[in-house]
Amino acid sequence: MAVTFASRRFFYIFRKEVFHAIEWHVIIVENNRKESRKMNWIDNGVTRFLGKVADFMFLNLLWIVCSIPIITIGASTTAMYSVMLKLVKNEEGYIVKGFLKAFKENFRQSTLMWLLYLVFGIVIVVDFMLLRMMSPSIRTVMQVFLIFMTILLISMGIYGFALQARYENRIKNTLKNALILTVAKMPYTLLMLVITVVPVVVTFLTVRTLMLGFLVWLLLGVSLIVWLNSLLLRRVFLVFEDIETSEKAEKI
Repeated sequence: MAVTFASRRFFYIFRKEVFHAIEWHVIIVENNRKESRKMNWIDNGVTRFLGKVADFMFLNLLWIVCSIPIITIGASTTAMYSVMLKLVKNEEGYIVKGFLKAFKENFRQSTLMWLLYLVFGIVIVVDFMLLRMMSPSIRTVMQVFLIFMTILLISMGIYGFALQARYENRIKNTLKNALILTVAKMPYTLLMLVITVVPVVVTFLTVRTLMLGFLVWLLLGVSLIVWLNSLLLRRVFLVFEDIETSEKAEKI
């Protein structure tokens, strides 16, 4: 009886230790799996991030190359917004194909819009140069007016090319909508002005910032600014998307 009792106790202890060993093995394996998943998630995150950076750099290069004739800056900017607005909505496909397609489809209207902006820009620059010839009292008033017109022109440029990239419309209506959005969406307008203008101003502060800024602009300056603006424009354009949705619902 003593032997039988001892045997049972031995098997009970042995079985208990085996179960403990199995439990610890399961815990260790599960922890390894979690660590592996965590590492895979980190690896995937890093890979996606590097992929986005590479896309931005390539788009930036495309924009520079397609803008070299100067007259095509409008079409290049519209193409950039076309790709970025899809990117922020997770609708992106082949970025090169999408850029070149948007460049071709919007070339005429975007170029005409760019020429209008360019003419008004040149007029403003000339007026700034003529301020020296004016009396102090008139000069102050004109400075305020010209600064206001510069801000308005840049704002309408941001909205104008983005609208052209996203929606089919006549130039007149696109510019009208750009003006309306500039005023109606003032918080977004101010944010996009900061995003667009501040990097340019900082670039020309010193020789050092100019050299560093040149490298940044060459690599991903324009694409990064357009991407940041597109994040805000996505919210702004919800107004038009709601209108389109309601119109489709009425037709049905």
